[in-house]
Amino acid sequence: MEENREHLPCLPNWGVRFLCDCGKQNKNISVHQGIALQISTHGVSLLSDHPVCEQKKIAMQLMIPSLNKGAPHKIVKIIGNTTLTIANEGKFLTKIEFLHFEENGQQELKRNLHQCVDPNFYAPITQRD
Repeated sequence: MEENREHLPCLPNWGVRFLCDCGKQNKNISVHQGIALQISTHGVSLLSDHPVCEQKKIAMQLMIPSLNKGAPHKIVKIIGNTTLTIANEGKFLTKIEFLHFEENGQQELKRNLHQCVDPNFYAPITQRD
């Protein structure tokens, strides 16, 4: 199970900034903010106040809090593809599949996911203490 921990969803509530091209709505490209409710190395569930069109490429910055007190958060730049957007009470939950990471962003995300996911939580009951 250890090898696949980065594929399991993490529940981090990390901040996300994303660009949305609302060209169909005759609006300018603008930066929006949201929260990563679940994240893995393959994608994210993003909660925001902005509806994001489905089946659309999206540029985002994932803000990972530092594990060292007082250190700035790390920013991972990602290009993703939206697969689903659900509206609920004025908020929008958007599922995004990751397509491309800038620089060492994927490795940075993997490192932080390993710290976020407790392997004992996912171990079969017979293996737990």
